[in-house]
Amino acid sequence: MDYLKIIKTVKKRLESSHDMKREHIRKDFFIAEYKFFKEHIKNKRVLVAGSGLGHDSIEIAKNGNKVLGIELITEYIKIAKEKVEVMGLKNLRFEEGNFKKLDYPNKSFDVAVLNMGTIGDFEDKKTILRELLRVAKKVYFDFYPPTKKGLEKRKRMYEEENWKNVKVQDENITSEDGLYSKSISREEIKKIVQEINAEVKFYSFCDFSLMAEVTEN
Repeated sequence: MDYLKIIKTVKKRLESSHDMKREHIRKDFFIAEYKFFKEHIKNKRVLVAGSGLGHDSIEIAKNGNKVLGIELITEYIKIAKEKVEVMGLKNLRFEEGNFKKLDYPNKSFDVAVLNMGTIGDFEDKKTILRELLRVAKKVYFDFYPPTKKGLEKRKRMYEEENWKNVKVQDENITSEDGLYSKSISREEIKKIVQEINAEVKFYSFCDFSLMAEVTEN
């Protein structure tokens, strides 16, 4: 997915998915994810890779963590910074950058986070995980296994988020407006992690998604 070409479309998607004032599938996902982060990430130096409009970075910062959000799209960073200024969060900041190539020394962070199942959408997964693990002692990311039940629920979730003409194709989700969501299995994750000389532990936190915890061997 070329996020730079569909900035406005992705922005609408992020705003819709993070609307916690109405009942929808993604709301339950975020409630479970934020509970997981609250239990596993406390008083840490945290890098949020692809911080978007800042929602998840804000939640992680509320747990006493010192958080840096890295985002490629300038417009999103501006929105995120405005939110933080209004909330007065001193332990959270945002920078423009590409998390595939970071300008930080090894182990500058205790934890790196990549969320909303986006790991499946990238072709260069090893590059991403290797770089995040270089700058952080531990990496957390959620992903979507290609189960029939999970695909059906994700389809409904994206329809709730106003994706246009959502379809399930080859264990992935596609739409007419250029958005898509790729599935990835535990076995694929294990193979990638082994190839970068690391180890992975899986946690169940949602009925259509799993959380992976990656550390160096």
